[in-house]
Amino acid sequence: MPVFVLRGAHRTADGQIGPPLFEETITADHPNEAVRLANAQDLSTKDERANALWLVDAQGVLHWSLRRADRD
Repeated sequence: MPVFVLRGAHRTADGQIGPPLFEETITADHPNEAVRLANAQDLSTKDERANALWLVDAQGVLHWSLRRADRD
């Protein structure tokens, strides 16, 4: 089953994104399922400084990204 990684980092006011503050491995049959699982993550237990989220596959291809403010 393919592996995806959900990452969270701090995005500054000027748009710069810092290094990942957390990484969560997600396994899913299809990128759409991985995105659904990423959206279902409980972020309250993750690093509160992370306000930028993104999901990549094993090759580093970006499949989804979100500003945390858009979700909250």
